[in-house]
This record gives sequence, C-alpha cells and structure tokens, in this order.
Amino acid sequence: MDIPQLTLAKVDKNPLCFGCGKDNPFSLKMKFYMEGDAAKAEFLPTEFHQGWPDYVHGGALMAAIDETIGWVVFQKRIYSVTAKIEVRLKSMARIGEPLTITSRIAKQTRRTLEVEVQMQRRDGSIVAEASSVQYIVKTP
Repeated sequence: MDIPQLTLAKVDKNPLCFGCGKDNPFSLKMKFYMEGDAAKAEFLPTEFHQGWPDYVHGGALMAAIDETIGWVVFQKRIYSVTAKIEVRLKSMARIGEPLTITSRIAKQTRRTLEVEVQMQRRDGSIVAEASSVQYIVKTP
C-alpha cells in the first residue's frame, strides 16, 4: 500500500464535525467516551438518517463507525485519516434504536494504525463489525 505523506492542521475542537458537531444541524450528534483503551460512542439514529422507511441508511451507520474510529485515534493524540475501511453489516438498525459503537486500536506501525470496531444494540446484538487502516498524518 502506497502511504502518502499528509500534513494537516491540528484540531482540538470542531463544532461543525459531521459526527459530533454541536453546531452542525446535520451532525450525527454522537456522544463519545473512553472505557479503558476503547472509544465508545452513543448514536441515536433519527428519521434524517433513514434509508428504507423506519430503518437506518447503511451509509449513516458507516459514517458513525468511521467517526468512532477517528475518535479512538484522536484520544491517543494521534492524527489520522481513513485509508481503508471494511464494514460488515450484520442486521438492519431501526430509526430511534440506540446504538453503541466500540473501537480499539489493534495495531500501530510508524505510519499506519489498524482499528477494529463493533456496533451493537442495547441488548448486545451486533448490527455491524468493521476494520480500518488509518494513515498517520503530520501536524505542524
């Protein structure tokens, strides 16, 4: 895999973030916290995240997963961008159904990270599993 050299500005807060931005009316409104070495996110899909009537669009689920990947990396004060993501949707999620997303860094090299993710309902049943490769970027 060819790994580009990227340099991006450091960001500590982004109120317009698509995943968690409080000032973004189109945000997923995700709430994040750490539990040990895992990042966890709460995502409550609304009718604005709909694909089939009453069900969450797969792209919205994938965006929530990608955001949680970024958050676990950010908590380690590593800046990265997603190079590759593989999502396995195991079941459909309903609008209004609270979801918990958990991500962990599985491997780190000098220039990449591998992150594993699981999305669950409150009853513990799996909605999706994912893995990603993140490019570590330089910051000024």
